[in-house]
Amino acid sequence: MLTIDFFSKKFIISKMIVDKMFKLNNEIWGFVIFAVLAFVGAGIGALYGLSFIDVLRAIFTAMYVLFLPGYVVVRCFFDDLEDWIEKVAVSFGLSIAVVVLSVIIANLVFGIPINALTNFLIILAAMVITGIAKVITVNFQLKKKSRKPSKKKNK
Repeated sequence: MLTIDFFSKKFIISKMIVDKMFKLNNEIWGFVIFAVLAFVGAGIGALYGLSFIDVLRAIFTAMYVLFLPGYVVVRCFFDDLEDWIEKVAVSFGLSIAVVVLSVIIANLVFGIPINALTNFLIILAAMVITGIAKVITVNFQLKKKSRKPSKKKNK
């Protein structure tokens, strides 16, 4: 329940009314809450002498490394997860695994040095490859479903 006071007129807005007005599901609410917390954290960091841009860069880098790759994997391959908290928890775990493995493999197999730019590109490539794998999987399943089995009469 949210109460807003406009010149001594009180408006009470419930989450249900806001949901009907903006049609936001739980995942979008999670991203909105994250964005608000990111800017609050940036403001607090700015109070302690850090620049606003540095704090925002740290927050969005952490999201890019610790959340986004796993979220791409979850959205592509785990359709059976219904609860948003499960999706977030699995996203964090998968992100750590995907990022570490992809950076180590790129370094050991291909000899790519580990620095900020190459890490960014490796993580981006891992997310793109995951998306391409999902598209190929969906197309393969559609082709498999579109084939109709031939009916042979047994005599």
